[in-house]
Amino acid sequence: MKRTLFLALLSALVAMALLSTAAGAKTVAEPVLLTAAGSGANLGITRLLAQAFMKKNPGVTIAVPGSIGSKGAVKAVAENAITLGLLSRPLQKDELALGLTVKPCAQVGIVIAAHPTVKEEGVTSAELIDIFKGTKFRWKDGQQIIVLAREKTDSGFLVLREKIPGFQEVYLESLAANRWTIHFTDQEANEAIAKTPHAIGVSDLGMIKAEGLRIKPLKLDGRLPSPENLQKGRYPLVRELSFLYRQQGLAKEGKAFLDFVGSAAGRKILKANGYLPLK
Repeated sequence: MKRTLFLALLSALVAMALLSTAAGAKTVAEPVLLTAAGSGANLGITRLLAQAFMKKNPGVTIAVPGSIGSKGAVKAVAENAITLGLLSRPLQKDELALGLTVKPCAQVGIVIAAHPTVKEEGVTSAELIDIFKGTKFRWKDGQQIIVLAREKTDSGFLVLREKIPGFQEVYLESLAANRWTIHFTDQEANEAIAKTPHAIGVSDLGMIKAEGLRIKPLKLDGRLPSPENLQKGRYPLVRELSFLYRQQGLAKEGKAFLDFVGSAAGRKILKANGYLPLK
């Protein structure tokens, strides 16, 4: 029953993505050959890459529906429901046993994100811990800090918990205390940050640029999450975006799209939107 419901939901998302693609296309849309679905952190940049690829390959349509999460991507690829899964975290132990192929494409800086009304240009790791602890509750201008959090399996918060000493304990305690509003998709969380004055949350530089989000990236301990800082190891909050697929039976159009992502044209799109392309 759960599998049937999951596939039905995925089919509906694909149908909506196809209608959106067809509405914006200059040529008559062909039947879907590729569906790329998964983590919300990958959606904006995958859509930009897909649009550029489809312009060069008018016989191919790539549908990129709404978020089904990295976990949903693994399940959908394993069940042969989609061509490409979109991952924003490493595969877990049980997922590795499925024999699927992971192809990393880029790294991106995870952003301590704020609404543009926030006047501060950055926070320290210690201040971030105090904010989630609830002991720092006002910005320097006196405005109340509105904290917007994510569920404990979110890939961005997983990185914060690993890289910022002391954050894990405070974050888990705040969840147990139901201290903050929790959002369950990247798009929902980004929209809330962009619409809530004086808010703070977590996003990433790629989503902010690729999706044109009205969100202010804050420096963390004096560093911005730029690709240059990632490359030089100067910024600690990094996640890797990957494509997931079944090696056997991958359509030639799917391979062509993956090759395009790694080409000079694909890498240019990634760089222009705040990503650090991987070889």
